Amino acid sequence: MPIEYSQREKSYELYRKGKREGTWDPDDYDLEGDRADWQQFSDEEQHRFLATCSGFYDGEEDVTRTLAPYMMALDALPNEEMPFDTVQEEMYLAQQVYEEAKHTDLFSRYFEEVFDTQETAPYREGGYQEQGYSTDNLYDTADDLMAAIDSGDRTELVYALGEAYLNYMGIVEAQLARGGYLSFDQMIELKAEQMGRDVVLESFQESIGKVRQDETRHIENGRWILQQLTEAEPDIVADVYEPRIEEYVENRLLSGPLYEDQPFEGYDQHKIGKQVVQYLQDTIDYIGADQFDRYDDVRAAMKKQQAAD
Repeated sequence: MPIEYSQREKSYELYRKGKREGTWDPDDYDLEGDRADWQQFSDEEQHRFLATCSGFYDGEEDVTRTLAPYMMALDALPNEEMPFDTVQEEMYLAQQVYEEAKHTDLFSRYFEEVFDTQETAPYREGGYQEQGYSTDNLYDTADDLMAAIDSGDRTELVYALGEAYLNYMGIVEAQLARGGYLSFDQMIELKAEQMGRDVVLESFQESIGKVRQDETRHIENGRWILQQLTEAEPDIVADVYEPRIEEYVENRLLSGPLYEDQPFEGYDQHKIGKQVVQYLQDTIDYIGADQFDRYDDVRAAMKKQQAAD
């Protein structure tokens, strides 16, 4: 099916933007300076920093390995019945798989050459274990998509796709990853201040900036598709989006601190938490807050849940 160039949609424009911005190479970064900086981190600081990096490393691999069913689900939808062009979206996701693989490549190289390990599990156990929401769930999401494709039911497939996009772009990228970036920012800034330096882990910061740039496009595309699926099946908000958001809010936003020990003096978890709540509100506003019953106002909903508990 040819692309109608006079009717290029959001996903295709983001695909074009990705061609311009997404051509960076993880192999281009010199990591010797970062390796020297890393030796200046205390054992406790290294463990805390590695905890966040491990979540990213595992997460980037998980999303790389589970994105293909999204394209298969789009291909199974009746394109003429959808409010968006599924072919243009499939083109965008093909680009996104490449970018996610490149992010995995970056973390693999950084772990090997700077951290001297390929292990992630030791840094995500005990006090550093993820609470309530993990990218491991994306494998179940992929299985659900395949089952919905096999069912041949349009509504079931749209619902499964909506939950998949919400899990991946709406929560893993727009919530967990963005919160992780804010954590990196604080840890690196506080370490540089402690060392009397302007910059530490310079190549890490530059390369993570490229990852963030890629994922900003992923999040924008995901929000747009969530909005389009709402137009296709308005009940998806009450039936799919709100229950999944409620699960995330209860298990992550209303839980205790993710890490009990904080070796970086001056680290402000509350500041990060406030920003992550705003990111969730941004997603809901993009879809259309008036479509939501309980989570049109995230802060109000959270206060109500806290009072009920």
